[in-house]
Amino acid sequence: MPKAQQSPLRWVLYGFAALCTLYAYVLWTTPPLGWEVNNQAMEAGTDLTVLGIGRHSASVIFMHGLGGTAQLGADEIADRLEMVERLRQELWQVSFVLPSAFDIDELTELGPDTPMPTREDETGMMKSVARIHALVQAEIDKGIEPDRIVVAGFSQGCVMSLLTGLTTKHHLGGIMCLSGWLPMAYKLDKSGGKWRHPWQTAHAHEAPVFYGHGEADNVVPVTWGEESIGLLHKIGFKDIEHHTYPALEHYMVKDEEKDIARWLRKILPPT
Repeated sequence: MPKAQQSPLRWVLYGFAALCTLYAYVLWTTPPLGWEVNNQAMEAGTDLTVLGIGRHSASVIFMHGLGGTAQLGADEIADRLEMVERLRQELWQVSFVLPSAFDIDELTELGPDTPMPTREDETGMMKSVARIHALVQAEIDKGIEPDRIVVAGFSQGCVMSLLTGLTTKHHLGGIMCLSGWLPMAYKLDKSGGKWRHPWQTAHAHEAPVFYGHGEADNVVPVTWGEESIGLLHKIGFKDIEHHTYPALEHYMVKDEEKDIARWLRKILPPT
């Protein structure tokens, strides 16, 4: 074939290859859920809502593990959004609410034999719980039934999810606790022949609970999770699904995410 006839075809192929490269680069560099959601997540003090793929009929309010005024770093935000995006693929009708940081004391690394706290920032926790109650009410105001709302959290977010579940006036769909502990366990009291948490409502123990914890957690010892589960049973909780993960430190892994997705599908089935 003459050279003059080859040249236009080569340029077409070069252009096509360049477009493919550009498209791959855009896909590679675009954060989970897109730039708009990512930028909102990076803004301090923002409560981010990620809508489900299908009709909105359920909500998960997921709290992260930093207290005080600290915010998640870019990598942690990306990890959290990636997890939400994967869960959305299996839970089409579920929207995710991701609150900003809470005004409670931060954690330091603890040893495996460290006992559970005997003193906590109850004032800060109460303020944070009031914020979460407002988020729950906002979802109810959108038309979501309380039993289609799950409060969830990692580390100190687990503390907040438990306190929310203990104090809510609503019958929530469930409580998800990841790598955390039962707060104010030192104040459990026996009243009327039954053990109760000081902030516990009469119906709180009816909520199903998912509890996941890494066996090598170097921030919140796995023993805190095990002790917390025993105390939850003690104050009346019966439906508790418990998982531990070998060699897992203070973060989440795909096996735990799969267990979470399966539990959420059971708690929040399609309607």
